[in-house]
Amino acid sequence: MIIHLNEPDRLILRGTTSVISAVLCSILLVVVGLSLSAAVAGYTAGWGVAAGAVCIGGGIVWLVYHKTEVVFDRASNLLTLRKTMLHGTREDTITLENVKQADVDLKRNERSNNRLHTSYTYRLCVVTGAAQNRHRVALSHGYTTSRRHLVTAQKINDWLGVPDAPIAVGPSMADVAEVIKTLGFGKST
Repeated sequence: MIIHLNEPDRLILRGTTSVISAVLCSILLVVVGLSLSAAVAGYTAGWGVAAGAVCIGGGIVWLVYHKTEVVFDRASNLLTLRKTMLHGTREDTITLENVKQADVDLKRNERSNNRLHTSYTYRLCVVTGAAQNRHRVALSHGYTTSRRHLVTAQKINDWLGVPDAPIAVGPSMADVAEVIKTLGFGKST
């Protein structure tokens, strides 16, 4: 997610997977074109490959493509979260007075075996609700290796007027699960 507009009364973030979707679509078109060429040349397997590529590739593009827009608007006192995918648009609103801060969810990279220098993936979110009833609302579509979410969360907190709010200071869910397992509270096998 990148900051599209940063004004005193309005902050707009946008994110999309259009580049990834375009690459996947191009690969899909090449596979379909080659398999249809093979089918026209007399190879009956070409028709099956073309049909499979359309079904499987189309399904993957359907799942991957999204556009996200997050609008913080002081005039209407709302945070509007709009997620558009190929099957439709979903829009949620939260009152700004309910938004306590922006934060980043950490998820330990499962391929990282180095406990001293673990690598993480990040997901931008906002924290809402009263102190005893906090909720985390994801703003970005999923986790990413880009640390840009940390900077974006800080800029959102500056805009919200809570520049000292802690960002990504808690342990990741993988860290918590490992501690629980180490203490013997996990599932017994």
